[in-house]
Amino acid sequence: MSSTGRPGAPGRKRPPHVLMAGVAGFAEATLLFLVALVSFTFSAQVPLLALFGVFYLALTAACLWGAVSALRGRAGRSLVAASAVTGVVALGSIVVGVLQGQSVSFLPALLLLLAVGAVALLLQAPSREWFAERHDH
Repeated sequence: MSSTGRPGAPGRKRPPHVLMAGVAGFAEATLLFLVALVSFTFSAQVPLLALFGVFYLALTAACLWGAVSALRGRAGRSLVAASAVTGVVALGSIVVGVLQGQSVSFLPALLLLLAVGAVALLLQAPSREWFAERHDH
């Protein structure tokens, strides 16, 4: 029996690296969804925020898709890509904030930490080997 509980599913148990990367992906998606909601809430006052809301909503969907895909053992590439984009956006937000004389904001710093963590975990040898083993069957 596999780690998913389905009899006959190939391979060994899911490594904790993949599980933690999936959890990080879900956490990223939750935070990004909250940012999208805030963007849509204030888009009546500043219409440009609606575009940011759509962007963050798309990034939310990408993180969710990637997390589910990774946890099901299909592939980790989609979560790596979504987390990389999230990390770049969060880093950009931190840089812009610092250049404007503000301190580092908690939300972008947390998003950056989660994104880097998910990518680092999925690029570890146990994760790569597990995905490769699942695709060999």
